Amino acid sequence: MRTDSAVPPQIRQAFAACRQHFVAAAAFSALVNILYLAPTIYMMQVYDRVVPTGGVLTLFWITVIVAVAIACLSALDMVRSRLMLRASLRLNRQLAAPILDRLLARAKGNADPASAQAMRDFDAFRSVVASPSAIALFDLPWTPLYFVVAFIIHPVLGLLIFGAGAVLLVLALLNERATKRSAATGHQAMAAAYAKQESMFEKAEIVRALGMRRALVARQIADRRTGLEASANTQLTAARYTGLVKFARMFLQSLALGVGAWLAINAEISVGAIIAASVLLARALQPIEQMVQAWPTIGQARAAKASIEALFRSTDNLVSDRVVLPEPEGYVELSNISLRSPDNSALILRGVSTWLIPGEVLGVIGPSGAGKTTLARIAAGAIPPDGGEVRIDEAQYGDWDAERLALHIGYLPQEPTLLPGTIGENISRFAAARGEHAADIDDKVTRAAIAAGIHDLILHLPGGYNAEIGDGGLRLSGGQAQRIALARALYGDPKVLILDEPNAALDSQGEEALNDAIVAAKLRQAAIMIVTHRQSALRDADRLAVLKNGVIEYQGPRAEVLELLRESAAAAANVIKMTRNKKP
Repeated sequence: MRTDSAVPPQIRQAFAACRQHFVAAAAFSALVNILYLAPTIYMMQVYDRVVPTGGVLTLFWITVIVAVAIACLSALDMVRSRLMLRASLRLNRQLAAPILDRLLARAKGNADPASAQAMRDFDAFRSVVASPSAIALFDLPWTPLYFVVAFIIHPVLGLLIFGAGAVLLVLALLNERATKRSAATGHQAMAAAYAKQESMFEKAEIVRALGMRRALVARQIADRRTGLEASANTQLTAARYTGLVKFARMFLQSLALGVGAWLAINAEISVGAIIAASVLLARALQPIEQMVQAWPTIGQARAAKASIEALFRSTDNLVSDRVVLPEPEGYVELSNISLRSPDNSALILRGVSTWLIPGEVLGVIGPSGAGKTTLARIAAGAIPPDGGEVRIDEAQYGDWDAERLALHIGYLPQEPTLLPGTIGENISRFAAARGEHAADIDDKVTRAAIAAGIHDLILHLPGGYNAEIGDGGLRLSGGQAQRIALARALYGDPKVLILDEPNAALDSQGEEALNDAIVAAKLRQAAIMIVTHRQSALRDADRLAVLKNGVIEYQGPRAEVLELLRESAAAAANVIKMTRNKKP
């Protein structure tokens, strides 16, 4: 495996942790390949000593010896297979958690689709590590051993086996060259298709309700076609080379018998050496043939490893260690914020500057598509801006460990996005898995639910806080999910509260509970941002920011901004009225 400086250190360390497995497998491979000579020596002894002399006792003892040798060979082969399986499991222990962590830490949802299936790639790579293809790699360096033994029997046989090995090696290299590009294309195309497929399944209810099922199936089949065609081309090319290798191996094995017979006729080797030559050639070429047959799989493993390495390199800045900063007071400043669309074709936000102050509520309003949700996501630390700075108590968000910063920020996204688990686990942000004490978690969960005005509602649900939600679990209404997500945002009394359309699915009772929660958070000196279209959520707003076309048009005290909006609306109405009056 490549372990140079281009490989991320975490991956190098994971392979270093498996080094003892690889070294032991290599050592056992040496013994296995030496023991593979036992049947060859046995045949030579049978034809050259036992048959001419009729030595039955000799036959018995050499049979016992070869049986022991083959038993040892089989045992060692099994042990090295187990070693490679153990190495695969250790790689899982070393890398599975970092890969998942980095996938969740990725800055934006528009990342390369190839890295979106990093766990699938990792599992594919691990399966190759534990497969016969990896074991063939350990056998390959021992091929010269059979050349040496053949040279000892006769130089002509040695040259024949050496030449046969060279022919198969050239075919293997040509196979790699012919399939490399199509294998990479197929891997990338299938990664993109899988990413779209997973997104489609997540929205299955909407797809069914709007009659898009067959249309999306047809679209998915079209997306898969490019990847499947590239994969098919790779396999067809590999099949051609596999056929050539098989022909070369079988013909050369027969040729070895013929050359051996010719040498025996000329009394240059014994009769037993004829069979030995064929067996030696077959064993020398076996690892090369296995490599050619397994090359598409090995190519996929290489592409998977490259995808994992790319994920590690692209997320190093997101998971690197940070200095532990003091607990913030909650002053948030967004300065000259800019963000481009996923395809870089347009600016969603352009030079937006605003701030949040503890004990104050900032309301962000504006037409749909103005960039309000994007601004909320940036303020919550969900995504970084392309330009500008986001600071909390003078420290940039990037100076914080993302997990520590998130403890001080409560975020209610536009879609509640509850995860499979219990209601209590969702509200606690799955704190038990982080090692928090159960009693502390329960206390903070109930306090958050009470603050969100949903404690009694949860108790009346089947299972209460222990009710499972998600696939196969309790189905919540939109309003219930939004109120539970509000309790999740309030968990731990965060210093900053970002609420995006927090009343979109709420009834009047839910809106009253929301307003009470905002007042309570304001009284405990939380800095609050509310993105909304409904005026009722802005009842306690101190300041307003009007966002339009990615820029802030107005910003200031609530009463002043509302007055400016009324004047602007009145002026616009007058312009329209005058335009209509001028028409003939």
